[in-house]
Amino acid sequence: MVIRRLAAASVAASFAAVSCAHATSTPRLLTLRDSGKTFVARKGAELQLRLPERLRWLPPRVRGTAVRLTRIEFIRDPGYLAWSVAARTRGTAVVTAVGYERESAQRSCDPGPCGPHLFHVTLVVR
Repeated sequence: MVIRRLAAASVAASFAAVSCAHATSTPRLLTLRDSGKTFVARKGAELQLRLPERLRWLPPRVRGTAVRLTRIEFIRDPGYLAWSVAARTRGTAVVTAVGYERESAQRSCDPGPCGPHLFHVTLVVR
């Protein structure tokens, strides 16, 4: 009976360790809903920016040297565009992007119902 409890406790502890390790390695996601917000990250942290593919996005721009953006290319389309955001040095960076509605057979952007969608987040690296 005691051996079974020890074995069960050992298995539970190993699952907890694995799930904690996985949680720390998963990058924080920044999405369109986060626009206008400020986030704090530690130097060396990895974040991921995801923008919906339903909009046609101009490449994001970074003002500041605290982070570096790298486009993530997918073999299979996940339905969004993604960039890796690496927190490189201490400081502040602002990431901005502009997305436009895609034209469709039902609706045209002429003379202009397809206004821009503005995205920006401020990242503080410590």
